[in-house]
Amino acid sequence: MKAILFILLVVVSSSVFAKKLADYTPYKYEVLFTNPVCKEYKYSTPLKSNSGKLIYGKTKNSYCKSSDSSFSSKRKNSPHYRLIEWIKDPETKEIFMAYLSFSKRSIAKELCKAVEQRNVKITLVMDSNNLPEDGDRSNGRMSTAYYLKKCRPKNLSEGETPNLPLVYTRGGTGRGRNKTGYAHNKLFFINPNSATSTKIVFSSGNMSSGTVTHHENWNFVTTSPETYFAQSHKCLMEGMIEHSQDISTYTNFINNCQSKIKTDPESDISVYFIPGDGNDAYKQLKTAIHASKSVDLISHRFSNTTIIENLMTKLGNNRDDKVRFIGDDDLYWTSIYRKGMGRNTTFEWYKIRDLINAGMETKYIETYADDVFEPKSMQLQHNKFLIFHFEKKGAVFTGAGNLTISAFKQNFENFYYITIPEVYDTFAEQYNHLWYQLSRSYSELPTKLILP
Repeated sequence: MKAILFILLVVVSSSVFAKKLADYTPYKYEVLFTNPVCKEYKYSTPLKSNSGKLIYGKTKNSYCKSSDSSFSSKRKNSPHYRLIEWIKDPETKEIFMAYLSFSKRSIAKELCKAVEQRNVKITLVMDSNNLPEDGDRSNGRMSTAYYLKKCRPKNLSEGETPNLPLVYTRGGTGRGRNKTGYAHNKLFFINPNSATSTKIVFSSGNMSSGTVTHHENWNFVTTSPETYFAQSHKCLMEGMIEHSQDISTYTNFINNCQSKIKTDPESDISVYFIPGDGNDAYKQLKTAIHASKSVDLISHRFSNTTIIENLMTKLGNNRDDKVRFIGDDDLYWTSIYRKGMGRNTTFEWYKIRDLINAGMETKYIETYADDVFEPKSMQLQHNKFLIFHFEKKGAVFTGAGNLTISAFKQNFENFYYITIPEVYDTFAEQYNHLWYQLSRSYSELPTKLILP
């Protein structure tokens, strides 16, 4: 009996005294959303909605073109502005980046200045699918990365070693089930080797229009290098550079690296690095889904059968529980035309239709495309997060990956489960903004896809 009481006391004590991210110094956590400010785009002739009402244009600040990006990037509460600010900071000595795509030239120019003027060390990891088939580096999806790679430090002090920008491509290597998927991480890591302070940015967005006109969420965290959170990201950094040959090599390295971290994981933020942590992420999501009173989710892609089955069970067990979902209107048009539209697929639509039939409330954010059926330039609803509303508190699950199977099994991804109250409140407020101001229900959307 005494042994049992002792064990219970230890468990309770460890949970009570587990450190939070905010217990370390320094600490600052800021969530920023692109929330682009755009012109209002009108139809030449009003369209009818599914409810029969006339629609005169696209939803303002939902539907945005690249020409709208300049104003949005200059707002002091925009992710683009904050990234530039952090790059310019004289204390920034080293930056590690990992993105599926990197095309934002204004960010690249600021990084280049940091190299030229302050000899800042820059390392970039991108997905291998960006590599040009013809080897032409002057244009295409690698052009901005190659521009950055050519930057050189100037006016070095005597004996100072020049830091030449490094660019790596990863993903798509290995064989069979051991083959890696996309290098889909989204990470901006400042001063990873500092002894006093480090900054970590994780997001739904790439270093592209994802900083301005796509609908995205960006998390800016300033923390101590002592935290498990910071040290885990050092494992990710080394893993992507040195150990990404296949799924098992990467997974084994990450597990071994994290096991050597002497600091315990923080109680208010958990990291899940894929491949490897997918099952743990599933367990956390399952627990949160069934413990919550309601779930709000938003994603660009949504076809993960494990998550969908848990949501179906929740909706089937208790009709008082609510599930709300926001998607890109490409998903709506996929349902209308019964063919993949934009970057969404019919498979996704059939999965979401099942949830709608089970009681999930659904809305769509109207986004831009330069062509109806074969778009080359697109704006996306690219947010990816779930909000769990519990009886007395809440939590957020967010990160780089979509809600697909590959995002939890094969791709290189970084996910987070966050119970920090201020972060939960910020995401919940943003979701309501998206739900009530920027998205439209089926009845409010037009019956025909015509570009304004």
